[in-house]
Amino acid sequence: MLASPTSRPWLMLVGTGVLAGAVAAVAVTAVAAAAQAADVSLEVAGKAIPLSAFPFWTVIGTLAGIILAALLRQRRRFIRTTVAATGFSLIPPILGADDALTALILIATHLIAAAIVIPALSLRLTDSSREIRQREQVL
Repeated sequence: MLASPTSRPWLMLVGTGVLAGAVAAVAVTAVAAAAQAADVSLEVAGKAIPLSAFPFWTVIGTLAGIILAALLRQRRRFIRTTVAATGFSLIPPILGADDALTALILIATHLIAAAIVIPALSLRLTDSSREIRQREQVL
């Protein structure tokens, strides 16, 4: 027998996260590839960022988002936490990029990934602690 979405909300959360992460990884990789094609250096501390790093770190960030969503469980808390984390994730590109255009592209990739993953995961979360208690009673 297959589990229904209401009996296994964490399974739906993981599935949504995997799908959103895949979409985000493709999107940020496309942006990075377009930047490279336009001769943007994409260098940090004198070293070029390989194109493969973009989907890799997007998947890592998505996994962190899935774990946070599972732990926080409330939509409002999750959104506040992940928006703050996204803000903090912009510090290294701002401080470490070799030029302004590279910084701009790196910031854009962070924001694109966040704009895809955060809303997708937040839709799987509840609005209140009362709803969480109701879900736990079902399980």
